[in-house]
Amino acid sequence: MKLVKTQMTPLIKSFLHIEKREQPFLYSPYHGRPTFHAHPELELTYILQGHGKRIVGNNIAPYVEGDMAFIGSNLPHIWLSDPAFYQAGSSDSSKVIVAYINLQIFEQMFEMLPELGGIKEMTRLASRGFKICGETKLQIAGKLENLLNASGYAKIEGFMSILHIIATSEQKEFISCNRISAATHFNSDRLVPVIQYIKNNISSTISLNTLADLAYMAVPSFCRFFKGRMGVSPLQYILEERMVLAQRLLIELDKPVYEIAGRCGYNSDSHFCKIFKAHFGISPHRYKSNVMRISNLAGI
Repeated sequence: MKLVKTQMTPLIKSFLHIEKREQPFLYSPYHGRPTFHAHPELELTYILQGHGKRIVGNNIAPYVEGDMAFIGSNLPHIWLSDPAFYQAGSSDSSKVIVAYINLQIFEQMFEMLPELGGIKEMTRLASRGFKICGETKLQIAGKLENLLNASGYAKIEGFMSILHIIATSEQKEFISCNRISAATHFNSDRLVPVIQYIKNNISSTISLNTLADLAYMAVPSFCRFFKGRMGVSPLQYILEERMVLAQRLLIELDKPVYEIAGRCGYNSDSHFCKIFKAHFGISPHRYKSNVMRISNLAGI
């Protein structure tokens, strides 16, 4: 089984992400199918429904409803639903809560605050993976459910409390027998450099030829590959990224709309205004004036 080395942060657009998946069989929607993969982000997986085989590092074991695993940075893993889940017309289905956290965001905080030394050490030991059991699992499961709709500080505080619970609990056991050394044979995730290029060049012209070259694919194959992974075409993805940026700049900057358009990769402010209105149902001028009116009322 080929290992895919990837990164989750560019794909989920967040350093901390928690989601519930309901699928016919378990797979990462960011890969489009079950994939043996590794990423630098920490991963916490809680099986709500389903059963099959779990491969983490050099360990192969069954998983069932209620299992919970904490996967450390760059530890290869995959959850494979049992064959019955793949059969046409099967009534079996899978439900899972998955959380990803980019450890690099917190490393400096770990170094500065000795009180977080236990969490820091736990994340190091998680390079072998943990299976979480007993009351600890039930406690974390309840917190994960509550965090699905949380945002801002509450989300960060809630997940940090989960890391603290894992670090201090004795109701966990190593999954992999030994720390896995870096794999010598793996496939790099072709989509990661593409997403990073789009983010770094969002204010410039981005061609499909350039993106396809980054993925080492022909343009038609790349477009099918991208849509299969991300659920939208490359051009639609770029448009959505530019509209998110436009919203933020209209809120944060006291600049004319034509300048905002340029920063979002549009040479024509009239074209930008047309796209913005089609996307949000309001012109950028009206959007900006609404933001300013609300700010004035709030005394900001």
